[in-house]
Amino acid sequence: MLLTCVQAGWDPRTYLDPEHPLQRLVRATVDDLTGVRVERVGMDGCGAPLFSTTLRGLARAFARIATAAPGTPEALVMGAITAHPALVGGRHRDVTAVLAAVPGMLAKDGAEGVFAAALPDGSGLAVKVADGSDRPLRAVVADVLLQIAPAERHEALRALGRTVVLGHGRPVGEVVSVLRVDEPAAR
Repeated sequence: MLLTCVQAGWDPRTYLDPEHPLQRLVRATVDDLTGVRVERVGMDGCGAPLFSTTLRGLARAFARIATAAPGTPEALVMGAITAHPALVGGRHRDVTAVLAAVPGMLAKDGAEGVFAAALPDGSGLAVKVADGSDRPLRAVVADVLLQIAPAERHEALRALGRTVVLGHGRPVGEVVSVLRVDEPAAR
């Protein structure tokens, strides 16, 4: 964000203001990619404005990025994420494990139990755990990805989705997704 401000000649000291030219551009991009008008503005964990959308809009945006025409800004983002998946979340984050389990996929986790992903064929998903917990997210995301990912990735996804519950340091249970997707939602 700061580099964009410097290159565009915008004041970098106020870049977190929702009315800053950078944030107006981000908001317009969110509107465009999601196909949903931003209705609310919050704040993310880094202090930057957070522009609202729906889960369907978030999945649509990821699918648009994953299927972008070569040379577009969206294709550059897709290429950077698929070439350097560890830079998306770091070495020990679930999103990095998901990206490793399904090469060529676009994925990103977010605050308060949010996860979105898309495949180059345009299949997209967005998940929000209502209470914001990350604990069930792995199981639910793996379950949804089993519906859309190539069959040769299913074993890795099943392993990824396994979330063991410990009691006194020993396994006492497992978080299991009960989500069942009968047919994909309309794009």
